[in-house]
Amino acid sequence: MPMRNLKLVLAFLLPFSLLALMPSVAHAADVNPMITYSDNSGLNFQAIPAQWPKAGASKYQWYINGKPVPGATKLALKATPKQKGQRIQFRESQSGVTSASVVAKIGQIIVNINPTITYSGSDLNTATLTPGTVSPKASKVTYKWYKGPIDIAGATNVTYKPATGDQGFKIYVNAKYSFKGFSEVLVNSNEVEIPVVKRIYQQLWAEEFNGPAGSLPDPSIWSSEDGDGSKAAAGGGWGNRERQYYIPSLAKITADGALNIQATTDGANQYICYYKGPCEWVSAKYITKNKIGFKYGRMEARIKGPVGAGTWGAFWMLGADIDSRKWPWCGEIDVTELVGKDPQLNYGYLHGLLSGGFGGRGTTVAMPDGFADEYHTYAIDWLPDQIDWYLDGVLFGSQQKLDKDWVFDHEFYLIMNLAMGGNLGGTIDPKLNQAQMSFDWIRFSSINGLGEVIKR
Repeated sequence: MPMRNLKLVLAFLLPFSLLALMPSVAHAADVNPMITYSDNSGLNFQAIPAQWPKAGASKYQWYINGKPVPGATKLALKATPKQKGQRIQFRESQSGVTSASVVAKIGQIIVNINPTITYSGSDLNTATLTPGTVSPKASKVTYKWYKGPIDIAGATNVTYKPATGDQGFKIYVNAKYSFKGFSEVLVNSNEVEIPVVKRIYQQLWAEEFNGPAGSLPDPSIWSSEDGDGSKAAAGGGWGNRERQYYIPSLAKITADGALNIQATTDGANQYICYYKGPCEWVSAKYITKNKIGFKYGRMEARIKGPVGAGTWGAFWMLGADIDSRKWPWCGEIDVTELVGKDPQLNYGYLHGLLSGGFGGRGTTVAMPDGFADEYHTYAIDWLPDQIDWYLDGVLFGSQQKLDKDWVFDHEFYLIMNLAMGGNLGGTIDPKLNQAQMSFDWIRFSSINGLGEVIKR
């Protein structure tokens, strides 16, 4: 063979020769070995071998308390009663690679594979738990879902629909396994972060109070709820020992396109109040009941609050079914309460089945510059499982659907009023003889398409 051709053949064969001389690369097991009980004694074990990428000879070894058990090189192992509670593990080696089982305790339920949560982008409404692999197989399991360190009330199933309040948090499941004759064990699933859904608002309705100056609120939207409450279900004082008598003429549109509600002592004594004498104050209260209602969405209003101890201005909502389901079963949502004795504080509260007569559930936020000198925007985001409160666009409070107190799943109507005294208003300043609050506008929007205006 000519030398030139020989060189070409050697050049072609050399890479294959070197490849043959290289050692084969060992691969880790696809599935680690598992350990199981072969009976209900809690002492007899049977290992399930690992699954390897390629078939090959395996070597087995059992370990107790981290030390190899002499002669324990088979798939089966019998522990002694004295070894109960000690740590046990099975290891399998192939081609120099070792794959190990979980570390369990003798006489305790073995969890070879923890429960796993799946929460995919194609089904963002429900998180699903895949059960773990345990021995004994007949072990009873109970689940508890958690948001960070907080257990989620009532979440004990293999599926969970994340609430609005879960957004931005990681959730996981704690599984508790039990079986007669074995020690119970607690394990956690993987964590899944619930993404924050951006809220997109679309205005559906507005009351801008742009009627003629001096006119009363639009009668197609508003009705005056007159009197001292004696003829209402709440009873005299509107259930709060309030001192005013409502009349329609004290809420009027201004030339600036706002609604001004006035409270005054002037002319109050021509009315008789529940405290069995001439009324001390007159004011105004308007509602949208039986005319327009709302369900879910963002409700907001631009308001200038009242001045003076004893004043109690409010923009709030009551369940439209109040005639058949009395308060608090119907539900109450206080978008804002502006109380003159606390001129730098804004209240945002709910009143439901459990909390109604006990102060409600909610919070307050400080207003360093007060609520009476300038207009401020008060809003709620009302969702099926959560209500959030905002002051001038800043979130300051939130309440979640937790128990039977949550009755905020149906139509509500609006209320705007200026009360005097009462349980929250407190003692009226004896030098005070008039007060007022103003509404620049009220607006309602859907949130990500959720929100309904109900016209009667």
